[in-house]
Amino acid sequence: MIENTRNIPDQARLETSVCILGAGAVGITAACELVQNGIEVILLPGAGIKEKASDRDRYRGKVDPPGSHEPLEENRKRVFGGTTTAWGGRCVPFDPIDFMTRSWVPNSGWPIRWEDVQPFLSRAVKICEAGDADFDARRALQGSPTMMISDFDNHELVTWPLEKWSTPTNFAKKYGPELRRSPRCRIFPKGQGVQFHLAKNKESIREVEATSGGKRRFFVRAKYFILACGGLENPRLLLSSNQVIPTGIGNQEDQVGRYYQAHQFGVCGHAYLREPQKLVYGFERDSLGAYCRRRFWMTPEGQKSQQTGNIIGFFFRRTDGAAIHRDAVSSSIYLAKNCLHRMRQGLPGLKSMCVEDSTEMGRHLKVLIRDAPQLGPELFDLIGRRFFSKRRLPFVLPPQKKNFFPLYYQAEHAPNAESRVVLAKHEQDDLGMPRLMVKIRFSEIDLHTVKSFFKSFEVRLKTSGAGEFFYRKEELEQQLFDRLRNFNSNAHHIGTTRISESPRTGVVDLNCRVHGISNLYVGGSSVYPTSSHANPTLLAVMLALRLADHLAKKCSE
Repeated sequence: MIENTRNIPDQARLETSVCILGAGAVGITAACELVQNGIEVILLPGAGIKEKASDRDRYRGKVDPPGSHEPLEENRKRVFGGTTTAWGGRCVPFDPIDFMTRSWVPNSGWPIRWEDVQPFLSRAVKICEAGDADFDARRALQGSPTMMISDFDNHELVTWPLEKWSTPTNFAKKYGPELRRSPRCRIFPKGQGVQFHLAKNKESIREVEATSGGKRRFFVRAKYFILACGGLENPRLLLSSNQVIPTGIGNQEDQVGRYYQAHQFGVCGHAYLREPQKLVYGFERDSLGAYCRRRFWMTPEGQKSQQTGNIIGFFFRRTDGAAIHRDAVSSSIYLAKNCLHRMRQGLPGLKSMCVEDSTEMGRHLKVLIRDAPQLGPELFDLIGRRFFSKRRLPFVLPPQKKNFFPLYYQAEHAPNAESRVVLAKHEQDDLGMPRLMVKIRFSEIDLHTVKSFFKSFEVRLKTSGAGEFFYRKEELEQQLFDRLRNFNSNAHHIGTTRISESPRTGVVDLNCRVHGISNLYVGGSSVYPTSSHANPTLLAVMLALRLADHLAKKCSE
């Protein structure tokens, strides 16, 4: 049920079995599971149904050095539903190798195995509305070719792994009504946890201090607390709760906020195929109708022999907006996106479109006029599936007949203790919470992973007889340098409260409980010791289910 925080008296104390801070994919999933098990929950979303400028301002922080990371208010949504209100929907499971200790990847290895989380895959895929739980094209797509490119797969590079796509599901719209109807779930819109208060023994949380703005405060006492505010806000709240322990909760060994990771990504080079018409290129449908797509994956054997992190690639489109090698479909998408973006900026945006963008837009307009007549039906079909279908086409790809296939990569960011988030000195938001400072750092292996993947792909495409891959090493190296110097996390905030066997090497234990605190748990990608190549949402939901099952058992004891 929804409760108005304005009706809560100042300094009031509420009680429940489980208090969840955060209402994104993790918080909503955990709340639904616990409520279905008959457990009372108080949900503090930290935001309302609509995001306001004042909400986004609370995300502001600092970056060291300036420009090395996108502004902290960018790529995040302070709203009920979190980033599921704006995500693309890509769902990819981690690979077993991601959980293993790899001698060539510093600080790698999880204290749990893939087998410990795999039982939650089917439930998580269903919650995300991403089709069935089979991510192997050799089984999932019976009747289709087993490889993207004939005779391409070998011991180092394979093309059978699938990525699947959610509708994309807005968790607030999909599961919010269930929580609002439940008498066991009390939702306090805009209720924001600002401080954990320890019990006298310093070994458990007594209550969380919360507010919806202004000076008024209320407190929630619970048997158990779940912190599920995202990869940046989770460490922020732990570090800010420093009234009793000056270094913050869970930070006795200076581990909170360290090992901050994201993903490297970009587009470089292009492939020319001898038989482009035989390429398995576009989106396919699984047994439940979800869109899925094959990828180039460097196998564990390839990663070990090349001493790389985990990495995938797939054919995409150029991301620089250039009209060269473009087609009517791609140009129409470019024009639509650019116009919408400029219109949202108001009059200044429209002026920029007419002045700064006019040349490139003119080129795209010529392509559209030239090719659109013969592509009319296809164009309308793609636009309908992309923008007006319940299960949305993830994105539009250039036609195969162009035989020009740019290569997109998404790579693991190796865990690095010096890559971290800390509290900014003398900087607070309007609720009195210290703001964050991000110090993202990279290692030599991050560059090596991408460069090795491109070289392996170039060699394999040629030796298989399928075609050729053209790229300039200098261009790739410059792109990597530029991207890492001016990094954009793409909302993948990982590793800042990592799972570990000991508080000397992480923040939470095998059940995601904060080391040394008996009743505080952390959910989301902040607990991942490594980042894989995979988008973080699916595994976050899997771990939320695992945590909810664990707490349901604890509550019944």
